[in-house]
Amino acid sequence: MRRLRSWLDATPIAGLALDVVREATGRTDPLEPLRPARAVAIPRGAHVAFWSLVGGVGTSSTAALVAHRSAGAGRAPVLVDIDRWAPSLALRAGLQAASVADALLRPGRERECLSRWSDVPFLPGAPGLDAMFETERVAQLLARVAEGDPMVVDLGSGADALDAGILATMDALCVVAGPRASQLQAAFCSVALLRAAPCRVGLVLVGAAVPDAERIAVRLPWPLFAAIPTDPYLATDAFAARAPTMAAVDRLIGALS
Repeated sequence: MRRLRSWLDATPIAGLALDVVREATGRTDPLEPLRPARAVAIPRGAHVAFWSLVGGVGTSSTAALVAHRSAGAGRAPVLVDIDRWAPSLALRAGLQAASVADALLRPGRERECLSRWSDVPFLPGAPGLDAMFETERVAQLLARVAEGDPMVVDLGSGADALDAGILATMDALCVVAGPRASQLQAAFCSVALLRAAPCRVGLVLVGAAVPDAERIAVRLPWPLFAAIPTDPYLATDAFAARAPTMAAVDRLIGALS
């Protein structure tokens, strides 16, 4: 066995294997032993919202990753997109189905509008939702769709997406930000909007290493829920992620417990 191992180490196969592992993990030398990660589930009955002041930060991607990761742990949350201006999750899922707007027209029968995105019950957003958005109706919709199950809500972006009535139905709000100057400025501007938030608020930094995220978080009034590393799959808007990204998502779900 030792001879075989020595021979393999001396062949191009070893270098190719290391390149594959580096590509999969995003790590350079020295490579740590790979340990299988067990997915983490959202707490039972928890309602979690994702929001950012500006678009393009990774809010929808993070919400979807959290929902699918929790489903992988055996507890699938209901994923709802109530982005009023640019709902994108249905495009990511490649799904044409009943939307939030359809569910609003069927009070008491909202769960009949749920579709499936892999293992996740999913209610897509509706373009133009802003024209028919009523806080009480949407809050009732979310409660009836969840029916005691955990729920992940993509609020979208913009100050008008922070509806106090909707936030009051959430257990936690994840403010999603990035390390670019404009994204950080948006995060700092969000502080005034969330001073009276009726739910727990935490920070999620996308595209940042943990040390950088910690330096940013100390300048904001919210705890750092997770730092999601730079991932080329997310950058190309592909619904895939490297192992370090999924480990960060697990830490995020753990922070919601």
